[in-house]
Amino acid sequence: MSLFDRKRRTKTGTKQPPQERVDIRQRFDLQGRVGQGSMSKVWKAVDLKTGSRVALKVLDREKTRRFEARFEGLNKPSEGEIALSLRHPYIVRTREIGITTDDEPFLVMDYVDGSGLSLLVDLQGERMKKYRTRYMIQIGEALAYMHSQGWIHRDLCPRNILVNEENNVQLIDFGLVVPDRPDFRKPGNRTGTANYLAPELIMRRPTDQRIDVFAYAVTCFEMYTKRHPWEAAMTIDAVVQHINSPPVQITELVPKIDSQIAQTIMKGLERNPDDRWQTVTEMVEELRTCEKRLVEVTRRVLQQNRRPAESGSRKSAKKQDRS
Repeated sequence: MSLFDRKRRTKTGTKQPPQERVDIRQRFDLQGRVGQGSMSKVWKAVDLKTGSRVALKVLDREKTRRFEARFEGLNKPSEGEIALSLRHPYIVRTREIGITTDDEPFLVMDYVDGSGLSLLVDLQGERMKKYRTRYMIQIGEALAYMHSQGWIHRDLCPRNILVNEENNVQLIDFGLVVPDRPDFRKPGNRTGTANYLAPELIMRRPTDQRIDVFAYAVTCFEMYTKRHPWEAAMTIDAVVQHINSPPVQITELVPKIDSQIAQTIMKGLERNPDDRWQTVTEMVEELRTCEKRLVEVTRRVLQQNRRPAESGSRKSAKKQDRS
């Protein structure tokens, strides 16, 4: 009996018929790899059943088994079940989940034409400068939605975010998501990406959705600075060495950053979770206020610049009339 079938039996209390396995090489035209995580591989593919272009994510059987074993007896939903339940404009749509003939879970998701946020962070080009606040707000809205649905993401970072051709973000990975319930907030589960882990998680203290607030703030910091608030670390042990030191002030790295945006991001990085934004929604609302103010400032500047040009045109016209 596979891991998937054992979970089906545990959740319902009765034995369920095994799910039909899918030969993905017959069902899908695999057109090339587009990504790989620590526990999965992702292909760009055409679903021969529907003719749709999709992203096919196949989870590594053994790595998934070892991860799920941490939550034995807690009835944790699988990544596929979580992803299938999410419906939000800034979260990639999962259309189907199943099991391959090699007993590996798979997810069929909408294919996103666009760029990884990690690339845009590295380039720091005009696209990032123009849409940065918009991206931050959309990421926050997606995360706030997940929190409202009773989840803790636990792995928010630029690697798990795409930006489509319409410049809207798409959150794409839910492999480490857990329910926001007491059993899953206990100390001990230190999974995640090292440079985005909140101090309380690293120090094996009880956690809650505020660990996502911290990771969100690190992501926003990186979108402005192309670096982390602390020296980059590849392992949790390395993170422990510097987590007690204060983060670099974002204003030191980007002196011209709007002061309200700077304060908003730095508050999200507070070591003590009680000193952070208590919800992602609070942080998003602050960023939205900043965005409205900056848009209004830009509008006024454009109006002022237009007036001298219009005045000059009128004077020129009067001179021509006299002649």
